Amino acid sequence: MIRRHMFMSALVATVALSGCGGGKGSSATPTPTGTPTPTPTASPTYAAFPLAGPAEFNTYNAAISYTGDPSSGAVTLGAASTEALIPTPAARVRLATDTAVATGTYVMRENTEESRFCVPTGQTCTSTLVTPSAVGNPEFIFRTNDATTAGKFAQVEFLNNVVKDTSTNTAALALSRVSYANWWRGDSTTGQKRLTYTAWGYPTTYADMPTTGTVSYGTLTVTGRLVSVVGATTTVNQVTGAVLMSTNFATGAVTMTLTLSTIPAGGGAAVTYGTFTAQGAIPVGQNQWTGSFVTGSPLSGTLAGGFFGSQGEQAGVVFSATGTFGGAQQSLIGVVVGKK
Repeated sequence: MIRRHMFMSALVATVALSGCGGGKGSSATPTPTGTPTPTPTASPTYAAFPLAGPAEFNTYNAAISYTGDPSSGAVTLGAASTEALIPTPAARVRLATDTAVATGTYVMRENTEESRFCVPTGQTCTSTLVTPSAVGNPEFIFRTNDATTAGKFAQVEFLNNVVKDTSTNTAALALSRVSYANWWRGDSTTGQKRLTYTAWGYPTTYADMPTTGTVSYGTLTVTGRLVSVVGATTTVNQVTGAVLMSTNFATGAVTMTLTLSTIPAGGGAAVTYGTFTAQGAIPVGQNQWTGSFVTGSPLSGTLAGGFFGSQGEQAGVVFSATGTFGGAQQSLIGVVVGKK
C-alpha cells in the first residue's frame, strides 16, 4: 500500500505539471549560461634607455667595405650584406655600451675583430671624443687613430639615447627601446676599410607581437654612408633623408619607402640622391623581418629589421646596397630607427 500510494502521488504530480503548459506539452526555457570575458594578457615589462648600467647587446647589422685611399683615386668596392638578430652565443656582431662617456669603455666586435673606445688617457682604448654626449647632440662619437700604422683608424657613432642626463633632446631620437651604433675602421691608408651599421635594444617578445592590424611607423630617422666611384674619383658621403614604414601584422607584410639625400664631405646643403622602395615579411611567430629593395630603386640590396618594446612600439632596420647609379659604382649602408 505504501508503494502504490507513492506511485499514484507521483502520477498525479506528473499530470499536473504537464497541464501547466496549456495542454501543448511545452517546457520551461533554460537560463543560458554566461560566457566569461577573457582577461587580456598583460604586456611584459621592458628595460628602457637611458641605461641604468653597462650593458651588452646583440645586433641587427649591415656591412660594406672598400679598399684603397679615397683621397688619391678610385677604391675597390667590396660586397654588401645584412644580418638579422641572432641570439648569444652565435651572434656575430655585438657591442658593449656604458652610462658614462668620460669613464666607461665602449666596445664593437665582429667575430674576432674588436675595437675598444674610452676617454681616460694611458689606457689601450684611449680615443678622441670627437662629439660628446650632450642634450643638443644626436650622436656621441669616438675615434682612435693608430700611432704606428699610417691611415689605420677606428670610429664609432652611437645614437645619443643611452647616457643618463645627457641624452639627446631631439624628440624623434629620444627612443626608449631601440638604439644604433655605426662602426667604421680601416687597416691602413691604402688598405681595406669596413663599415658596420647596427640596430639593437630591447626586442618585443614573441608572445607580445601584434597579430592583427596595419601600423604606420611615421617617426623614423635614417643615417648612413654612400661610397661612390666615378673614374678616378671616390667620395664617401653621409646619408640622410625621410622614411615611411607600414607593417601589416595580420599578413606579416612590411613596406618601406626611403627618400635619401647625401651630405657633402666638406659640409653644405643635402643633395637629393634617390628613392628606394623595400618589401619584406615577418615569419609567423617572429619579431623580426628581412626584405629587399624592389625594381626601380637606384641600387640593389637587402634589409633586416625588427620590433622593440611593448607591442612593437618601436622599430629598427639596417640596410645595404650596391650597383651603378648615375654613372657611378656605389655601395650604400644605413640604419633606420623610430616609433609609431
